[in-house]
Amino acid sequence: MYHIGMTQWIVGDEPLETSCRRMSECGYDGIEFAAEPYKLDAQECLALMKKYHLDCRSLCGIFGEDRDLTAEKETGENAVRYLKDSVDFAEKVGAKIIIVVPSPVGRTEMPAGKHLEELTENAVRNIRAAADYAQEKGIKFAIEAINRYETWFVNTLEKAVAFVKRIDHPAVGLMADLFHMSIEERSIVDSLYLVRDYLLHVHIADNTREPAGMGHTDFKEVLRALERIGYTGSLTMEFMYRLANPYSAQEMESRTGLMDSYAKQAIDYIRMTERSVADFEEVDK
Repeated sequence: MYHIGMTQWIVGDEPLETSCRRMSECGYDGIEFAAEPYKLDAQECLALMKKYHLDCRSLCGIFGEDRDLTAEKETGENAVRYLKDSVDFAEKVGAKIIIVVPSPVGRTEMPAGKHLEELTENAVRNIRAAADYAQEKGIKFAIEAINRYETWFVNTLEKAVAFVKRIDHPAVGLMADLFHMSIEERSIVDSLYLVRDYLLHVHIADNTREPAGMGHTDFKEVLRALERIGYTGSLTMEFMYRLANPYSAQEMESRTGLMDSYAKQAIDYIRMTERSVADFEEVDK
């Protein structure tokens, strides 16, 4: 069975202990902290993980306009500094993967007066610089492709593979996010096979961005594909309310009851699907 985690940044302003208690009670293995080294206290995170029997295998990078990896000069330097500081935080809490979106979330058009090649080269240079530091710490970056309504830059896993190949760094791979894939990929299964050599991490949400089992994504086929490509990493739940701007979830007052039901729905559905796939594979033998 897969290690199953839940990302923390989606729960709004609720206390971190509330999130950890929920995950523990629902049977989660781990927590994915937001990569917010300037806001989260590593010692508090470690204490709560110990108390609630959780681990942390990944951090979810938060990329606004001030952390634009396609930029040069001060903004680009700030983005690199943020990644390096996130690496330090990851090392403290035990995470080995940091999710990286190479352009600001919410910017859906290329900046005026700029050229794609220039912006791509900026992102490659900046990520390489931070990846050198990450490699020294035994941490990897997972490039995330997000849908066209949230970024203009890397939208599909095919583009993500090409981008990772261009970076050409041993500390850089990619991740697959089932919600974004449900919008952008012609075939989720085929796309997973395409990225098999670079896949470091997987985010789970249904096509509605709600928990698995509340939409029409075929998670049996997803889990079969992951098994057949040899994926052994985590499955991390990243469901949320239906919001045009996903980062606005951070500013919302938490809806504890809804998040409790979402968290339970997500893990129960994926565990049930795992058992179904295992039974099918056993019969197929």
